Amino acid sequence: MDEFKTIAKLWPAGTELNLGTDSNVLSGPYNSTRQAAKFVTDGAQTYEFLFWNTGRHVTGKRNVKWIFSVLGWGVWTATRWYGIPGNGPGAQKIRANAFSIGGDQSLGTVPPINGPPASTFPPNAWPDNGDDHVVSTANGPVSIAAKDPYNEYDFAGWLPLMWGGDDTGEYVETDSGAGSIGSITFYDHVIGGNFAGVQGSSAELLATYGYHHQATGGIGRGPLRDWIYEVIFDYLHRVDPGRKGDPSPMDRIRMRFLEELVEQARPGPGAVTDIQHLIEAAPNMSREELKRSMQSLKTTLELGKTALGVIEAQMKGK
Repeated sequence: MDEFKTIAKLWPAGTELNLGTDSNVLSGPYNSTRQAAKFVTDGAQTYEFLFWNTGRHVTGKRNVKWIFSVLGWGVWTATRWYGIPGNGPGAQKIRANAFSIGGDQSLGTVPPINGPPASTFPPNAWPDNGDDHVVSTANGPVSIAAKDPYNEYDFAGWLPLMWGGDDTGEYVETDSGAGSIGSITFYDHVIGGNFAGVQGSSAELLATYGYHHQATGGIGRGPLRDWIYEVIFDYLHRVDPGRKGDPSPMDRIRMRFLEELVEQARPGPGAVTDIQHLIEAAPNMSREELKRSMQSLKTTLELGKTALGVIEAQMKGK
């Protein structure tokens, strides 16, 4: 049996709004249309519609029709996202944030903008006033490329956000050719597809991301990765009673480097594989999957080397 359900969340925090239950257990093919209200309230605050995460794509249309004929995917969740207007990028500016379709959440503070030569900007347009999520259009047109991959996620397209959404027509979502939820065939992979902004324009963009390669072909939350994290976080955050004095400049550089490595190599919510799984999966990977897995493995190995260096240094001081 499969289940289709819809929920509502608050952008960008991801807090689920309590707007009632909408859940349907499916025993066969199912077609249904949902219209997201333009405004909703939790009793204390009114929120305005921004976009749907259909479960497989994102759209600014308020009306979405789901056509399920394949089934067998388990639980399919669609989310209508709401927010509070007034925090836009400002005049003659374009802001971009990363969004995970499968994770149904913002992907954090790292900007999804891939700088020149993939993108083209007037001089000093990016980062705008030091904000690397924002591109200025004041001095000319821009062409913004997304990072692909972004922390091992495949780019799935740009979505310009519009408060209140688009209430004309409807977006049609299907499970045709989907495979299992989260699989490599479930999401689109949009290669290229720069966002063009004319001079003087403003926009709030989502760089959307779908398939996460670490979930099937990378290094996940296995014993090696967990051990490395344990060592590094212990080193970064533990108060060592035997350590005398403040950290040296080299210690500070090393700790900052370790923090960067941990952030870059942090597995996503779907990562569950380890090195043994990688070895088993490699014969069935495409060339692109092999390249991504190799990069993921290199990152993990470098992280391991750094962790070993930290341990050796600590042992010498005991």
